[in-house]
Amino acid sequence: MMFDLILIFLVGIFLLFAIYTAIQVLGKFPRRTIHDVTPFLRPAEITEFESLLDPAQETNFKFRMSAREFAQWQRKRIHLLREYLLRMSHNALVLIEWGNLEAADTESNPQDAEKGLLAQELVQAATEFRLYSYLALAKLRMWLLLPPPLKLLFPEPSLPSLRNVFGIDALAAYQRVRNAATGLSSSYSPDFQNELAGRL
Repeated sequence: MMFDLILIFLVGIFLLFAIYTAIQVLGKFPRRTIHDVTPFLRPAEITEFESLLDPAQETNFKFRMSAREFAQWQRKRIHLLREYLLRMSHNALVLIEWGNLEAADTESNPQDAEKGLLAQELVQAATEFRLYSYLALAKLRMWLLLPPPLKLLFPEPSLPSLRNVFGIDALAAYQRVRNAATGLSSSYSPDFQNELAGRL
């Protein structure tokens, strides 16, 4: 009886995963060319993202505010950091799709070997940032959803603690994405390169 319940549970999980995967594949953007990159990028506000992860700013406000004021202020900052991470994660996905297409196109043309390496670098950098964003977003979601009685059991949320998650430095990882995207875009027009850099 217990074995049957476990088996039904595992099959259910597998079916949910299969449905989710099918939805992702069917909803995927067809072919992400250079014309389909910049219109789909979202403003990342990297300087504001960096300031949210600044320990000096958080400590300064912590000492200047009452505990209640700081908790309300911190909750707003958690929402803001979550918004920026969602935008940056979306941008990384767009760049992964573009990089994969560029890498596939250069495989048939040996003269574009350097462009293929730049595309692979972009895919690797963007994938690393996507991994970071998934982990950081999960932690932010936990902070937002944790009921008040359980909050006493955990340390209070600190945004600078999210700068480095599982060995991935957020700012360095996103800068690597920007550098790789700029490097790959250099094989196209300067206008495209400038527009791409401006949106990231």
